[in-house]
Amino acid sequence: MPSLRKRLPPPNSIVTFESAARHGSFTSASEELRVTQAAVSRQIRRIEDYIGQALFKPAGRGRVLTPAGRELFEAVSIGLGHIAGAVSRIQEKSARSCVTIATPLSFANLWLIPRIASFRRAYPDIEIRFVTTDGDLDPAGAGLPLAVRYGDGKWPHLAVTPFLELEVFPVCTAGYLKECGRLESVDDLLGKTLLDRETENAFAIRWSTWLEAMGAAPEQSPRRLYFNSYETVIRAVLTGQGVALGVDVLLEEHLGQSMLVAPLDCRLRWPQAYYLVSPHGAELTREMCIFADWLLSEARAARSARH
Repeated sequence: MPSLRKRLPPPNSIVTFESAARHGSFTSASEELRVTQAAVSRQIRRIEDYIGQALFKPAGRGRVLTPAGRELFEAVSIGLGHIAGAVSRIQEKSARSCVTIATPLSFANLWLIPRIASFRRAYPDIEIRFVTTDGDLDPAGAGLPLAVRYGDGKWPHLAVTPFLELEVFPVCTAGYLKECGRLESVDDLLGKTLLDRETENAFAIRWSTWLEAMGAAPEQSPRRLYFNSYETVIRAVLTGQGVALGVDVLLEEHLGQSMLVAPLDCRLRWPQAYYLVSPHGAELTREMCIFADWLLSEARAARSARH
């Protein structure tokens, strides 16, 4: 059986014919296809020569199909319609299989990315796109259906699911502790270099909040280095620059591998937490629901490991 390519007219001629037949005009076809009218005429002649019959005949200022043209147009319309439908379904399937998740930058780098390989092994056909920010990203305003958000959970325009509670405590390297002396009480921190956040976010993890909760006077500690992101604070503490506030769920690997130590046994249950959020009415695809369930499962596993 000869191949389809040998039995069919040139593909460009088929597309040109479909447009001209649908419009009943070579001029309209040329405008739709963004080619000259002469180019349309050439393609129509090619397909007519290939078939051996006229496909159009003049009718006033336009053109109408001959019986052969009508028969071919019906077949071409069905064929191109099937192709267009298949392309649309494939594109939709591809778009649906991509999950976009918005998260704070520090959460993505310190908690989510180290775990994402397990999700990819379980669901290799689902693509993940990360949208990260150091600020407070509102998924509703950004047009995103799914996000991990840090705060107090009081967002009435969002569907909110508690995700990860936080415990906050001092951390440093063993080398820094050896060089600068032991820490036996919270008051001993006031003589150390404290690595702190400089931000207008009222919910940011900062030494002033932690020290006040512990009954210490934060203004008595003049030796500080300020950074505009929590991730940079962690980079600084890892290089032995001072003492930082560690978040238990974000520093599991660093503490487990002794890259950082907790010199004081004093943890504060932080009033803010991470939440899995979605705008009310947002349509979550099957893939988004799978990813959200996986996130919650990982959070449960993390909580179990801590207790």
